[in-house]
Order: sequence, then structure tokens, then C-alpha cells
Amino acid sequence: MSTFAILTLAGSGLAVTANSASAAASALTCAKVFDDGNTLGLKCTGSPFFVAARCKNGTTAQGAVAASGTTSYAYCTSYNSSLASPRVYSPYQA
Repeated sequence: MSTFAILTLAGSGLAVTANSASAAASALTCAKVFDDGNTLGLKCTGSPFFVAARCKNGTTAQGAVAASGTTSYAYCTSYNSSLASPRVYSPYQA
């Protein structure tokens, strides 16, 4: 994942913190559809993708590859943690 940018998505806006993946990420249209404080779900269209989310303990939880139009979930509970605040997550083309 180090070759990809981490995107911070807040509300309906996107803020790119690095531009190495901006061309790849621009092909995806994504929306956050689930956030319970521990798990983040992202639904994207445009290509198969997966979501990665930063956890409070510094680890990055990575969701399974999902088909366009479906949801990928990143589970910080898998790392004995919860989602970092503010939320930091990013879609990646698979």
C-alpha cells in the first residue's frame, strides 16, 4: 500500500494527502456507507476495489476486494482497535 495515496474523506469531499495514486483513485466514485466506530464500509463504482482504514493503534485495516457497486469493509477490531479519529481511509483499485 505504500505506493498509494491515503485519502481523507470528510462528508462529501475528498482531500488527497499524496498524489501518487490520484490518477488511479480518480476512476472510482465512492461513498462511505457504514461507520460504527470500529468498522468502516465504503461502496465504490468504476472498478473492483478495496478499502483501507487507519486504526487508533496505528495499524491499517484492509477490506476484502469488492466488485464495483458493492461494499468493502475494513475491520479495526481485527487489530484489537477502533477507527482513528478523524477518520482516515482510502479506496484502492484492485
